[in-house]
Formats: sequence, structure tokens, C-alpha cells
Amino acid sequence: MKHFEANFDGLVGPTHNYAGLSFGNVASVNHAAQVANPKAAAKQGLQKAKALADMGLIQGMLAPQERPDIYTLRRMGFSGNDASVLQQAAKNAPALLNACCSASSMWTANAATVSPSADTLDGKLHFTPANLVDK
Repeated sequence: MKHFEANFDGLVGPTHNYAGLSFGNVASVNHAAQVANPKAAAKQGLQKAKALADMGLIQGMLAPQERPDIYTLRRMGFSGNDASVLQQAAKNAPALLNACCSASSMWTANAATVSPSADTLDGKLHFTPANLVDK
């Protein structure tokens, strides 16, 4: 049986921002409210992925989640068309809007630990999801 390792990166979406949402993460807190450049960030991610692929590594990309998360804003009580929902959230709950625009899904390395079958006692592949309930 052939074994291989694959690297997956999450692609930055158009609402990438520095909202400082990760309490305890020094980089996140120190960069809060700074101007972000989503296009440049996405290009950096693609360049990194290409560099790994060019070295012969198996490289996968995960598309960004739909942002802003209008569905969550509606569940939190905002109503009207999408533009109205965003305006209301920006005025009344800017921290919530930041969270619903977060590109934190790009941090796929923090999502889980994968233990290959060759490294487990039962010889099976194990995915251990991260406990990010407070993030």
C-alpha cells in the first residue's frame, strides 16, 4: 500500500480582516483593527501552495467560507435585505459583524490533528478535531 502525506491550506476570502478575535493569541490581538489586504493575503497563500506543489508535495486548497455570514446575523435578530442586515450589524454590533466576516477558517492547521494509520495502535487513520469552542 502506498502512503503519502498531503498538505491542505485554507484560502483567504475577500473579508479577511484583523479583528483581534482570538483572545490569548498575541499576533491576533496586536494586529486588531489594522488594515488588511485580502487580495495580497490570498496571493501569498496561493504562492506558498504552488511552492510546495513545485517541490513535489501533494497540496490541497480549501475554499474560503461564505463571508459575511448573513445567516448568523439573521439568526441574531437582524432583518431586511443583505445590505440592511450588514448596516444594522455595523451600527449595533460591530464585534459580531467582525466575527461574521472572519476569515479564521483559513487557519486549517488549527482545525484538527491527523494521525496516520502507521502511527496508531489500531492501524486506523484518526482525525482529532480541535476544541476551538472559545475561538
